[in-house]
Amino acid sequence: MPLTSLSFLYLFLPASLAVYYLFPRQLRYGALLGISLFFFLLADLPALLLLSLSVTADYGLGLLMERFEERNRRRKAIMLLIVGKNLCLFFGVFCFCQLRGAPVPLGLSVCTLLGVGYGVDIYNGEALYEHNWCKFLLAHILFVKLPAGPLVRYRTLREQLGEKKADLAGMAGPICLFIQGVSKQALLGAPMQRMYQSLTGFAPAKHSVFSLWLMPLCAAMSLYFTLSGYCDMARGLGGMFGVELPRNFYYPYQSRSVTDFVGRFNISVTSYLKTYIYHPLGEDSGGFVSTALNIGVVTLLWGLWFGLRINYLLWGLYFLLLILLERSVWGKILIKLPTFFSRIYTFSLVLFSFVIFNGKSLGESLFFFRGMLGLGGLAPATSSSMYLASQYLPYLILAVLFSTSLPHSIKSALQTKSPAAACAAGALCYSVLLVLSTGFILHP
Repeated sequence: MPLTSLSFLYLFLPASLAVYYLFPRQLRYGALLGISLFFFLLADLPALLLLSLSVTADYGLGLLMERFEERNRRRKAIMLLIVGKNLCLFFGVFCFCQLRGAPVPLGLSVCTLLGVGYGVDIYNGEALYEHNWCKFLLAHILFVKLPAGPLVRYRTLREQLGEKKADLAGMAGPICLFIQGVSKQALLGAPMQRMYQSLTGFAPAKHSVFSLWLMPLCAAMSLYFTLSGYCDMARGLGGMFGVELPRNFYYPYQSRSVTDFVGRFNISVTSYLKTYIYHPLGEDSGGFVSTALNIGVVTLLWGLWFGLRINYLLWGLYFLLLILLERSVWGKILIKLPTFFSRIYTFSLVLFSFVIFNGKSLGESLFFFRGMLGLGGLAPATSSSMYLASQYLPYLILAVLFSTSLPHSIKSALQTKSPAAACAAGALCYSVLLVLSTGFILHP
């Protein structure tokens, strides 16, 4: 059951909130567990069974590690068992699904990587051993973060699963954030994906320099508004149920360097990789070669987060090379550039990266690269590409506009000048967005 489906918006969510707030506050985590289990049951029963067994195994191994508190070798062996089991499950199921052409089980990456983090944290003494199986299971299968994250450390979630007071007065912010996420996906992410699909259907002879630049632009906007939309939905839903989740995207397309872009795009994944891989490897304390290797491991895994495909590995490698060049060659010059030029530099390189990200083969990606640079003998524009662009022009303009911080700046300025007017305008805007999103979901 997608978070953007009408059955979720108008049936599951209102019923879940009613059940949650009718329960006594000391039992609300139990109600939230029941809601999450029911959501998982409706969405992907086999995945629920598989991941429940995996989570229960992690729970038991954690208790076993606690029994050997004074025996570090055994504790380390158990920690490695937790980490190895989750990584094998993650990569094994991913590969199996790709070979069979089957969908990846719901919540696979979120649950298994949370398990890896839990094993490492309790071994290092950075998290308490969990004795409550229900809360342990809830932290892993909390339904709001199953579709697309964000990734959160276990101890961060565990601290928020205690007694919850009813805070219906504070529901406005989470509801607005949830509507914002739905509208991002339905009003911008989905149309940009449809435009990209139309462009990929062009025969090579019908392509032009203009259409080849449009393709990565549509792909970039589609990915951003889909992923950030789902993460906004997760944060909004979390707020409704008393769980605060971190922001996962911070206007990545107005970054001033490629290094800055990686830090703003999929923030929770970057933070997770830094915490559990980059920091233990020694960060940048071992010289250029060691630093390059450490950054390389993190960046390649950052690319593989999207799937086990050679394109995503090359995507990570592309960013690795650019980050190293910024660190060692032109980084100091980049800092001194005016903001406008540094953002144009970064956005252009990011657009090139999406040729790799979505390429079906290396030959196709090279053809697109050559064409974008005007080296493929293609026409500057064709009637078919201009017609398609004219059809989707309003969505394209809005996507570019809302991928920047300009709307947020206008909103903040209005709130400062007239809070009452800002509140009324906000209520009207979010109501309109919900109506429009509902219409787009009904008739894509």
